[in-house]
Amino acid sequence: MKRYRYIWWLFIILCTACTSAPDAAPLRSTATPSVEQSTTAPTIFPTIASTVPPTAAPSGTGLPAPVYLIANEQVMRLEPDGNRLTQITYEPQPVYDLSVATDGTLVYLTGNELVALDGNGRRTLLREQEISRPRISPDGQQIVYHLTNPTPGLVIGRDDSPDGIYLSQITGGRPGLLIADDPEPDVADFSHPAWRYLPVAWSPAGERLLLYAVMRPEMGIPGGEAVIIGPDVSPVRTFSCCEEELWSIDGRDIAVAGGGPGPDVRFGLYLIDAASGAEKAVLAPTATTIPLVRAPQRLADGAIYAFVELVPTDSYTWEYPFQPRMVRITNDGTITPLRREPLAEPIAVLWDAQARGALVRFATANTLVWLPIDATLPAQTTRAEGIAFTWAPSADLTARDCSGFTDLAPQPTPQYDPAVADIQGRLATLGFDPGHIDGRFGPLTAAAVRAFRTVHGLTPGDTIDCASWKLLLHWSIVP
Repeated sequence: MKRYRYIWWLFIILCTACTSAPDAAPLRSTATPSVEQSTTAPTIFPTIASTVPPTAAPSGTGLPAPVYLIANEQVMRLEPDGNRLTQITYEPQPVYDLSVATDGTLVYLTGNELVALDGNGRRTLLREQEISRPRISPDGQQIVYHLTNPTPGLVIGRDDSPDGIYLSQITGGRPGLLIADDPEPDVADFSHPAWRYLPVAWSPAGERLLLYAVMRPEMGIPGGEAVIIGPDVSPVRTFSCCEEELWSIDGRDIAVAGGGPGPDVRFGLYLIDAASGAEKAVLAPTATTIPLVRAPQRLADGAIYAFVELVPTDSYTWEYPFQPRMVRITNDGTITPLRREPLAEPIAVLWDAQARGALVRFATANTLVWLPIDATLPAQTTRAEGIAFTWAPSADLTARDCSGFTDLAPQPTPQYDPAVADIQGRLATLGFDPGHIDGRFGPLTAAAVRAFRTVHGLTPGDTIDCASWKLLLHWSIVP
C-alpha cells in the first residue's frame, strides 16, 4: 500500500504545546467521595499458592521477576514461579489499565479515577469521565494520560479543556495540558491531517516521552506517526505503522513494526533514531518476501528480538494464518531463530531486558506463557490470565516514604471513602474482620485496625497511620 506523505508543520505546534504546567493548588485526596460513590464491595480473591515453592524450581526456569497484570478486574502480581497470584488492589469498580515506576509506585484507572498506590497510601489523583493510557515516569514523579471531553476549566489559566495529553504530578495538584488533539474534521484530509495523540511510554531514563499520533477521524486503516518529545529538545516525528512502538533498552532508538495478518500500511521492521528521527529499515519487503513482524525490541545485549515470519509474496493475504518464530535480529537484518517451533499469533509481548525470554499472550489462549530464549528450556504456561502485564520493579510498593500519607481514622458519621474500602479489603484478606466492605470507617473497621496493630506490635489504636499503612500494604502483598 502506498505510504502516505504527511506534512511537518505540526513541529511548530508541538514546540509551543510542550510547556510546563502552571503551579496549582493540590487536588483533594481520598477523603473526598468519588463522583460515583460505589455501593459495591471490592472483590477479594484468595491468593493462589504454588504447589511447588519457587526455590524448588529447576535452575534456569521460571520468570526473571514478578509481573503486575490486570486479572479478575484487579491488579494482581504473578510471582516468578509462574504459579502464585497475589491481589494488589481492592477496588469496587474494575481496574482497566496500569503503569508502574521503578520506585514501586503503581498508578491505575478504575471507574472515573486515576489512582496512585504506594507507601503514601491509596489516593485519587484525578477524576474525569474519560481517562485513558496512564504512563508514570520511571522516577515515579509524573503521570501522563489522555483525556476525552475533560471538565471545562480543568487547567489553570484556560477556560477551555481540549481533548489531549495531560500531565499530573504524583504529589497532586491541577493537571497541565501537554499536547492538545487537533479538532476533528468532518472528513479526513490526508494532505492536512488532524491528529489525536496517545501516550506510549517514557524513555528508560525518563527524559523523553514517546507518543502515537493517529489521524482524526480514525479510518480503521493502520498507520500514523510516532512522536518523541522532551523538555530540552525539538520534537521528533516519524512514520509509524501498525504495532505499538517499543523503546530500546538504552533509549537510543525505537522499533516500529508492521506485521501479522491485516491491512498494514507497510510491513517489516524499522529502527527510528530517537534524537534525529532518522529511519533505518532492518527488515523490508522484497519482490519475493513479506516480513511479518511483531513486538520488536532492542534489548541489553544490543540485538533486536521479535516474532517474525517471512511469507512468500504470492502467498500473503489479509487472512494469512500468522505463525511466527521467536528470533534474534542483528542491525544488518540477519535473523537467528531462537526456538524451533512456529507459534500462534502473539497478541501481547513483554520482553525481559536482559534477553532471557518473553512473556506472551497468544491469540489462541488467554493464559500467559513464558518463552525462554534458551531453546533447551521448556516454555512455561503460567497460572495468569490477564492484560496490561508489566514487570514489577525490584523496589516494592512500600519503598516510597509516607511523608504525604493522610491518616485514616474512624468517622463520627461514616461516609464512603475509596481508601477505606482499600484497607478493609486488605484487613479481610489478612483475617481481620472489618465487617461489610463498604468504604465507611465504622466501629467494626476500627476493631479490625486495633487487632491488626496489636498483632504487629504497633502502638495501640484504631487509626491507620503511616507505620500501620506500610505494614498493612506489605503483609497484604508479601509472597
